[in-house]
Amino acid sequence: MERHFLGSVLFRSRAPPVVVRAAGGSPRRSGASSSRSSSSRSSSSSPSPSSPPRSPSSSRRGGSFEKKLTRSGRNLNDTFSQRSKTEGYVARSAYKLLEIQQKHKIIPQGGYVLDLGCHPGAWLQVACQSIGPRAKGGLVLGIDIQETSKPGRYTDDRVKILLGDAREVDGTLWKSYAARGLDVVLSDMCHWTHGNSVIDSAKSLELARTAFEISLYREEGYTLLKPGGSLVMKILQGAGIEEFAKELKEHYKTVKHHRPKATRSESKEVFLIGLGKL
Repeated sequence: MERHFLGSVLFRSRAPPVVVRAAGGSPRRSGASSSRSSSSRSSSSSPSPSSPPRSPSSSRRGGSFEKKLTRSGRNLNDTFSQRSKTEGYVARSAYKLLEIQQKHKIIPQGGYVLDLGCHPGAWLQVACQSIGPRAKGGLVLGIDIQETSKPGRYTDDRVKILLGDAREVDGTLWKSYAARGLDVVLSDMCHWTHGNSVIDSAKSLELARTAFEISLYREEGYTLLKPGGSLVMKILQGAGIEEFAKELKEHYKTVKHHRPKATRSESKEVFLIGLGKL
């Protein structure tokens, strides 16, 4: 994993830790991070990186699979979890970004991508696939407060991972990796939910706003997210979302709400997508 150093000190978050969702639904201590659940690496029978994603039903070998339930009733062995193991993605969340990419074409060939809250790395895999062959160039830069290893499948040396808190990063750091700007800013960051819809939505809105503000970073002669670029943010449904979407429309040509098929039925998450940065 690549680590970013400021002087002789490893860049880490100074913010107090908060609880985020762990694999299997158990809480872990961390800072603002991704809620993507890890899954097993695939066997050698996984498709090549260039293979198109299969439909959800294609992973039901024999027509059924055994359920693995948590105490709350969440199925950890659902269709998308099975697919992620078979196809070599480190988490089922890969299929959320795959669907968004297929529908909205947010990541161009040879593009520069920032992945906020990148742990455990599923979106790094999809982003690296989406920027195309190594010869096309490009960069996928991930950051998470949790130490994150680069997945072995679907990634190459264009994937860089930083250890730190996106809420505290100075814009000059992003510029040092993307001197010509970014094509996409992705955010799957989410706090551990408390069961209070008002609090949960407010916390997710804070993290979405962090991603939004990063996408607007500019200094003299430099704009981080290029004109025409895209922004994808996970957010939990609740008060303030529509007002936030209206604010996005001041900076993006089109704003979409998207709920991928891979989203768990009990989840309140939805993705706000800004297309065509003005």
